[in-house]
Amino acid sequence: MSIRSRAIGKEPNPAIVFDLDGTLIDSCPGIGASLSEAFAAAGRIMPAMDLRAVIGPPIRVIAARMEPTLTENELAKIELTFRAIYDNDGWRETVLYDGVDDTLRALHRRGVKMFIVTNKPRIPTEKVLDHLGLTFLFQKVVTRDNRTPIYSSKAEMLSELLQQQLIGLQPAIMMGDTREDEEAALANGLPFFYAAYGYGTANAPHRTVIGFSELTSLFAKQ
Repeated sequence: MSIRSRAIGKEPNPAIVFDLDGTLIDSCPGIGASLSEAFAAAGRIMPAMDLRAVIGPPIRVIAARMEPTLTENELAKIELTFRAIYDNDGWRETVLYDGVDDTLRALHRRGVKMFIVTNKPRIPTEKVLDHLGLTFLFQKVVTRDNRTPIYSSKAEMLSELLQQQLIGLQPAIMMGDTREDEEAALANGLPFFYAAYGYGTANAPHRTVIGFSELTSLFAKQ
């Protein structure tokens, strides 16, 4: 029986692969402040826009989407400056979405195996998770720069995680807030749970999650 055909929440100890930004944490305040300084360092003014609409991809992609006229040199300057600012202090403005802390701990107590696949680089990811006291809840955290060369996509990151952790031997899902997350799940045969409170959109999720605490009942042992 394929993972997709199983009744999610009806079998014990499922595995959940989470996206990070826009799913577990709201990093918008720190990213916005750091990015504004990075634009200024490159001699530009950051466009006024809803940053939530572009968060998700690597910071160089975000900057290019915000201001398509940026040159490669300007993008390189913005990326370098952003990493220096955000990785040092900007990440401290990160906050958890409502219900995330209690729900993750409840799922952990029930034996749910949890993982993270994120475009966020390793250093700020580790700092954020340690600061929020969540590191021990996850069996594996995969970031875009976990290896050299870096992963080409989130789908590739998820594929390698599944192979290494043998998640395919048990029911599993992917939960995220963007189409990239949805595409990664579909490419790897996992049902996709869409975090509707996050930054992005989804096409046809297996389930739409309005509030993170919904997972407490969804993954209660039957």
